Amino acid sequence: MIIEEMQTYYGRRASVYDSSMGYDDDAKVLSLLPIIERVRETMRGRHVLEIACGPGFWTQFASEAAASVVATDYNQSTLDEAKNKSLPFDRVSLLLADAYRLDLILGVFDAIFSVDWLAHVPLSKMESFLSGALGRVRSGSPLMFIDQLPGEHSVSGVYDTDGNHIQERTLPDGSTFRVIKHFFRDDQIAALFSAFDGDLSIQRFPECRRLIVTFIPTISEDASSDGDNVRV
Repeated sequence: MIIEEMQTYYGRRASVYDSSMGYDDDAKVLSLLPIIERVRETMRGRHVLEIACGPGFWTQFASEAAASVVATDYNQSTLDEAKNKSLPFDRVSLLLADAYRLDLILGVFDAIFSVDWLAHVPLSKMESFLSGALGRVRSGSPLMFIDQLPGEHSVSGVYDTDGNHIQERTLPDGSTFRVIKHFFRDDQIAALFSAFDGDLSIQRFPECRRLIVTFIPTISEDASSDGDNVRV
């Protein structure tokens, strides 16, 4: 399945991920400051579950403001790279975990944060993934998903039978992999969250080719009477 192919690809890309994204380039990081500041603002004082943290570049900024961060990834190779970051490990935990089984992660969270992940979720799994994520936070807690806007050559024109946009990626050793990479319009993003009650915000930053999707769930008055709506 393409999910396994993507997992293998990102596991093998771990050592070059930051450089391939330009995260070792001061000018590139400077261009991302509007996004970084929104991460700090949204995560401030919260107990954060980070999904698909990769080598931890974005974990750094969330952890500067959050009360705690559990940063998760499917691949140990990416977590090993994250260990080399200057993270406040008294407040940051790195955890091997499957984003499609968030119910197995211990802890209580009041924010979910993820960068360059939602765009890789197969459409057939999107509702169950979002439902699983919403099940890990209390009402009123933000879910922040940051993804890329398409560049000049980003759209391949290749789609699978489920409607997922497919790109082919090549690693430095010459091996190639298929990945799902969505570039959603605003109405498509709204449709993804339409099954859930809450407030959706979409912000686009063309100057740095980034998109921020924030969803804050709400619950009915009847549901709110059942404890604080937190799953442990």
